[in-house]
Amino acid sequence: MGGPVSLHFSSPPRIIPAYARILLARKPAVLDGAMPRIEATLARFAIDPRHVARYRKVCGDRGSDALPITYPHILATPVHLAMIASKAFPISLLGVVHTRNRIVQHRPLHAHDTGSIRAWIEGFRDSSRGQELDLQTELAVGSELIWCETSTFLVRHRERRRPAARSGDGPLPAVEVPPREIVATSTFVVNPHVGREYARISGDFNPIHIADLGARFFGLKRAIVHGMWSLARCTAEIDPATFFQPCTLDVAFRRPIAFRTAMVLESWMSDGRVGFSLREAQTDRGHLLGSVVRAG
Repeated sequence: MGGPVSLHFSSPPRIIPAYARILLARKPAVLDGAMPRIEATLARFAIDPRHVARYRKVCGDRGSDALPITYPHILATPVHLAMIASKAFPISLLGVVHTRNRIVQHRPLHAHDTGSIRAWIEGFRDSSRGQELDLQTELAVGSELIWCETSTFLVRHRERRRPAARSGDGPLPAVEVPPREIVATSTFVVNPHVGREYARISGDFNPIHIADLGARFFGLKRAIVHGMWSLARCTAEIDPATFFQPCTLDVAFRRPIAFRTAMVLESWMSDGRVGFSLREAQTDRGHLLGSVVRAG
């Protein structure tokens, strides 16, 4: 195992070359050894209001003085891809599944803010389904840390073996969907254009999220929606005032969502937290479960 790898950028790294390296790299599908520490810093980010407007539109966000709580993930995506495209990252990104996400917002981000981004990944843990990796991201404005994210990814076992469960298994046990007669609901259909539009806005051009042909090439029957779009679409339905103060957003991605699927979004208040879930209208299968807890 080599030592830590540090990447430093004065401006956002280019996405297309990173994706080319990711797609062309010949790396194993599972971790056979250790995951080295890979860290990256972006010295300065700035926010383009036009880009924010496009993001709000594709995610169904109604808009407010604060930027969506999920938007900093978009700012960090070029840094994330540069880390994954580096020679030090030991596995192929293809087949890695985004299973959970936690965002801690110390204060909302605003369009006039500029600052820096730091991200790192190190080590893994075993779970009943494979190996889990945590990608950590911090966004600061000056010396003020305002936004932190933990993105958890699953590297599935090559064989279908079931070792004993360890910490980190499972979704969010504290979040339970109450009786449906007391939850607020809305419905929408996931249009295919969302995949292409979100790719252009996020810079994440994973083929499985864009078209059926690309998805079939990687073993899927149909293209599936990007998990972070699903999360952004859910938070867009929550009262914007929820995110005007410090809060923690947790979500578990249970199943992928195919395009052209009719979805039911449910939200509710319980024990001082906002809960939300996303399920398929026809089959009732749950796809996403999350909560927002205000600090203090």
